Amino acid sequence: MKNLYKYLLIFTATALLVSCGESDLEPTLALDKDLDSGINNADDLAFVMNSAYDRMTATSYYGRDQIVMGDVRTDNAYSNMNSGRFANSDMDYNSNGAGPWSQIYRVIAITNIVIGADTSKLEGDPARITHIQGQAHAIRALAHFDLLQDYGQHFITGQGGASSLGIPYVKTYKDPANLEPARGTVASNIGDIAADLTSAISMMNDSYNSSSSYMSKAGAYAILARATLYAGSVDPSLYSTADSAAKWLIANSGATPVGANGFVASFVTDNASNSIFELAMSGTDNRGINGIANILRGPTYGDVRVLTGTGTNPDLMDIYDAEDIRGGSDMLGQAQGYPTMLGKFPTMNGSDNITLFRIEEMHLIAAETSLRAGNAADALTYLNNVPAIRGLGAGYYASATMDNILLERRKEFAFEGLRFYDLSRMGMDMPLIDAMKQMNDDKTGTPPKYGSYRYAYPISLSERNANPNMVQNYGY
Repeated sequence: MKNLYKYLLIFTATALLVSCGESDLEPTLALDKDLDSGINNADDLAFVMNSAYDRMTATSYYGRDQIVMGDVRTDNAYSNMNSGRFANSDMDYNSNGAGPWSQIYRVIAITNIVIGADTSKLEGDPARITHIQGQAHAIRALAHFDLLQDYGQHFITGQGGASSLGIPYVKTYKDPANLEPARGTVASNIGDIAADLTSAISMMNDSYNSSSSYMSKAGAYAILARATLYAGSVDPSLYSTADSAAKWLIANSGATPVGANGFVASFVTDNASNSIFELAMSGTDNRGINGIANILRGPTYGDVRVLTGTGTNPDLMDIYDAEDIRGGSDMLGQAQGYPTMLGKFPTMNGSDNITLFRIEEMHLIAAETSLRAGNAADALTYLNNVPAIRGLGAGYYASATMDNILLERRKEFAFEGLRFYDLSRMGMDMPLIDAMKQMNDDKTGTPPKYGSYRYAYPISLSERNANPNMVQNYGY
């Protein structure tokens, strides 16, 4: 990743964490030796932290699946099963497990090593060491937030909302007292995420960062804004936190939205002006045929395609005005005879950086939180900021409504992995708008309604066998 992660071999020769079970948490003697003798200074600590970024780019996490599954289960996309991939776009998961559980806990293991390092023994700039540990706190929060979105029971009917089962929030590496962690509640998970981000913000000094490919204070605020907006559906008091974080970023992050003329180019530009945090990729350490581009439009794979609409629910290609660059031929078009996303993740070898947070999202978060707080005027201003910079005029929307905000989020972030979570947190059913997309609970072709157990992934059998404290999700 532009040599960003060239040192990760120091600490990744051994698998650090496959699951939360005892057998997988127990490290080898070789790894014990590495941890005892390998982290001697700030550079060593940075090298370990870099391997956490690297693990985030795995195909099973942000290198493909986390982003694709955020759209392929919704009215944006479906799997045509060209290569047999993303069959579970219909939300008919194998009860023995689905989703990115193992890979995300591998990321968390690295962050816990960094956070748990004995800084009194490390040589180098103490402020830089603190900054690196702050990065680890932020990435640990993001990783647990992703797990909570994917496996938490808060949107499942009868499971209890904020008091329902979340995920194990793992804060230590190889702690004998925590080798078989139980699942926390959704409320406790949210509290831990917020606490990690608060620590991250206080610890990081952005003078040590060279680009948005590294976690920063702004990146931690962005995670906080997204996570508390999402969590507001179970604890409305958190909307004010999302509001403050989003508006802090708009005022202080230094990131600026890209205009209509630069929109297409921004997806091939590393560290573009609107990027808050992205994962670095290159032609030598990309996911290649297993990356996002090939699953969207590759001639061998090409499984995930844009849905075509029926009835009253328009397809993605029909929601854009003719002059909207986001729906233009450089962004949405045809590949192998299917409508597909062309403009995002455009390089077929996967060398485009993967932008996880950009400033435009913060304007739409501010629009939503302002509206929820009863400030319709501010909400409309923030909402219209996005279509304005896309060349559609300053007064594109006449009023700020939840429907308009959700529509604008769909337009702006299509195929960036946010749609499923937007529909979930809004309490909405998963719409069926294409005959090939048969999401169902009962095999009749009826999409799952909001509250279905299929709104959360099942936890794998191997995980449950390894950890006697692990409880399977409802319905599986």
